[in-house]
Amino acid sequence: MTVIEELQKASEDIINLTLDYSAKKLLLKEKEAKLMLETDFEEVLGKKRPTVDEKKAYITLNTLKDKEALDKSTAEMEKAKRTYEIRKLECKMTGNFLNTIAGVCDDDD
Repeated sequence: MTVIEELQKASEDIINLTLDYSAKKLLLKEKEAKLMLETDFEEVLGKKRPTVDEKKAYITLNTLKDKEALDKSTAEMEKAKRTYEIRKLECKMTGNFLNTIAGVCDDDD
């Protein structure tokens, strides 16, 4: 695989991870909204008039796994971006990037 192909694949990975992150974020927001609108807080919290903070705490406790998945997705996306930038910098520093574009060397490793 040439350097350009590696960078192109890394770029595609970043796009896919970004789309995955966006989907997870939307699903989390949707779940939070549904919990806020559809939960009978008086029943689940056992209070006649639960406060907004109590409602938010209930929602947080019920979305922890979704938030963990979103955090993991964020970390994967950031790692891919950093790896791409490091690889690109490495190519520039070693001259492989320009050599590959010019067809001077073959980086099939």
